[in-house]
Amino acid sequence: MDTSILGSLFQIAPDLMEEIEQRALILERVAALEPIGRRALAARLHLSERAVRSGADALKAAGCIEQTTAGMEITEQGRQLIGTAKAVSRGRRMLSSLELALSRRLGVEKVCVVHGNADLDESVLPEIAQAAAQQIRPLLQGAHVLAVSGGRTLALAAEAIVPAAPMEITVVPAQGGTGGSVREQANTLAEEFARRLGGESRMLYLPDGISGEAAGELARLPQVREVLELVRGADVLLYGVSPALTSAVRRGMSMGERESLLRRGAAAEALGMYFSGRGEMVSGGYPLLDERDMGVRSRAAAVAAGASRAEAIAAVCLHHPHKLLVTDEGAAQRILELPAVRRG
Repeated sequence: MDTSILGSLFQIAPDLMEEIEQRALILERVAALEPIGRRALAARLHLSERAVRSGADALKAAGCIEQTTAGMEITEQGRQLIGTAKAVSRGRRMLSSLELALSRRLGVEKVCVVHGNADLDESVLPEIAQAAAQQIRPLLQGAHVLAVSGGRTLALAAEAIVPAAPMEITVVPAQGGTGGSVREQANTLAEEFARRLGGESRMLYLPDGISGEAAGELARLPQVREVLELVRGADVLLYGVSPALTSAVRRGMSMGERESLLRRGAAAEALGMYFSGRGEMVSGGYPLLDERDMGVRSRAAAVAAGASRAEAIAAVCLHHPHKLLVTDEGAAQRILELPAVRRG
């Protein structure tokens, strides 16, 4: 079983994959250690006895293992599935090792890596969105305000959130309007995240990239000032990351402005701010957030996929501490190939 098939399974049933992986691991280890008791297997796998019992019961019902006086043993039917079980558990271990390596390299508290490379396969984006959506509620524990950026990936993540018990959360846009698709604007996503989470949202009537003087005038308006205060005091920041030049083109910057960004070493854009490969802010219009407080006062979470975004992801993660990064194999492997750079 190759990683593309595993990726498809994750996309079809992300909520079932953890159980499938666990059963595959149990089947594989029973085959290697038979006969073995449940308690001994639980100790070997660092799982609870309850988890092993549940998985073993399911495998027994499927005719893959049998319980003898000596312990669990694999059946002939189960033996025919060993190759598949090894591929599934090996694929999970590979991702886990990538997550750990990336966490250490970037100093990110939790990293989630999904199979594939979004640059080569667009079906990876829904998987990224699913993975991000599954992390939202845990990330918001104890939080009152969530600030979100715009972008296609976060739009998919918002749609992937499964409605559950309503949360007492206010969702605000972490950046002003950028033009383009209304569906992917921060204001629109703030409303959708709030709807899915059972909270409330606030709109921000402020263009992105506006000059400080013009923004100062607009900020005098109560409806703008109040939302700005919420954004700047947000408990959680959730945003996408783009390569600097890609973002500059999307935002309609002139050739001269793009060349200026490149001369300053801009490698990444997030929340309307541009960062160098060393994680230093090199440019930005009127950022809603004080870049010195990013990731310090708020829990920062970045979502981005594709090998082409690797340098941008690394640059933003170097700028400030992150609680969460959701990405794919393509970006993760490329980041680990980049020269190690310490946060400035």
